[in-house]
Amino acid sequence: MKPIIQTRLIHWKKQWPSLIFWLVLPLIATLFIINMTSIVQEDSKIPIGIVMEENTPMANNLLKSIKASPLIRVYDLSESEAKQLIESHELDSAFVIESGYQQQIKDGNRNRLITGYQSDLSFAYTPVSEMIISYVQQDTGKAKAAHTIMNVAENIDPDTRYSFDEIINKIQEVQSQENLIRTNFSFSNMVENDHKEELTVWNIWGLWAIFSILSTLLLSDWIIKEKYSGILPRFAFIRFSFKSYLIQNVFLYSSILFIFDSLAALGFHYFLNEPVSLKLVGAIIAFRITCSAGAFLLALLFKHIYLFYNVSFTLVLWITITSGAIFPIERLTDRFPWLTYLNPLHPFLNQEFWGLWMIIFIVIIGIWFAKGEKLNA
Repeated sequence: MKPIIQTRLIHWKKQWPSLIFWLVLPLIATLFIINMTSIVQEDSKIPIGIVMEENTPMANNLLKSIKASPLIRVYDLSESEAKQLIESHELDSAFVIESGYQQQIKDGNRNRLITGYQSDLSFAYTPVSEMIISYVQQDTGKAKAAHTIMNVAENIDPDTRYSFDEIINKIQEVQSQENLIRTNFSFSNMVENDHKEELTVWNIWGLWAIFSILSTLLLSDWIIKEKYSGILPRFAFIRFSFKSYLIQNVFLYSSILFIFDSLAALGFHYFLNEPVSLKLVGAIIAFRITCSAGAFLLALLFKHIYLFYNVSFTLVLWITITSGAIFPIERLTDRFPWLTYLNPLHPFLNQEFWGLWMIIFIVIIGIWFAKGEKLNA
């Protein structure tokens, strides 16, 4: 293996910029896209103002619920400030939680609890106001339920009394512990995180896998260059065959790529809080074997390097569309389950080690190495 490394270092001496570029591309491109998407999401949030005219538990819980929405950006303002910012179109709209909000909820009054302000350019006023109204209706529903419980308890056992605040606190405790409805928005079948409440735009590992396949394919152009170079006849005088030379170089490239795959896992864990587990490491190893073996076999089929580049980009585009790594294809796979087995990224995205394509590629390479058949196109 030492002569292989020495020979490859000679080749890399003049090619190290492109080598480093393709090695770091999957990590850098994925982090860039994820961060840019986060910035766009943050900038696209609807700015609204909230005016708090009372400081009570119910009013504060309403404000907390409004701020928890991932689609709006809330500013705490005075009423005069809110009006001024709406007039200058710096806010889409503003809402005033009126004084006496908690007491009116307790009394069962649903009128004039919230006052809204909008301008001619307040395009999101209606959906935001409907969202706030739904939160207010939750509070009124809790209040009604609390009065009902108090009346029932008084009729059954007059000696047992529950206060209004105790019942409301218990309702909120049950509501926080029980996830009655939870909806995830995503572009791909990501593994669910029970504590994650953000809108998921990208499958991080799916995006990384697409760029990793592209970089592996384009780094495999050395096979075509050396297969049709003038050094091929010299292997008759070398102690190992040309095929053994190719296999050892593929192993060397795969080892280096796996090092950068590991750096990607650490980078995603550090910057994007992606968990790292032994299952993920096994899936990355299997993905690297599959990707390197597939790129090696594809490169063996070509004589012209530019045709190989064209086919590589086309193949990556096809995998991007059909694999489900970027765009959802759940409806298609539900109708045709056998498409799952043809998906080259399915084992990796599901953190599985064995995959159909990995087995096929390994078998083909074994046949090629044992029988010495030429694969040209």
